[in-house]
Amino acid sequence: MLACVGLAAALKPAAAQGRVALRDLYDETGEAPSALARRLDGKRVALEGLVAPVPSGAAGWLALGETALVPCQLCGGAHDWPTGVVSVRGELPHIADPYSRVTIEGVLVLDPAAREGTGLPERLVLRDAGLASA
Repeated sequence: MLACVGLAAALKPAAAQGRVALRDLYDETGEAPSALARRLDGKRVALEGLVAPVPSGAAGWLALGETALVPCQLCGGAHDWPTGVVSVRGELPHIADPYSRVTIEGVLVLDPAAREGTGLPERLVLRDAGLASA
């Protein structure tokens, strides 16, 4: 019986480290990962924010930010987006209102190669993400 309980615990996904504010994942300049982000690299976290499609339109990707993420009206790029934006990759359901506030859980990744194809410069990535609440 105890072996079954141990096996069930091993198969259960790791719990999120708790809800983290997006702004706390970047340093004071908004350009680099904060000390907190470096400590959470590779760990499951919950992030709350507003979702938007990534500029590249790549399937399976969303952007999550503290404020509405509206692409540049001239070029469609994300260069005018505020700091505190994370690229999100995962099995996410269709969100009818792309600018709705949601909580998403996933594994925080600092490796720049993880965001290739998003069209988002210098952003952290939340991979293996799922919708925690909408």
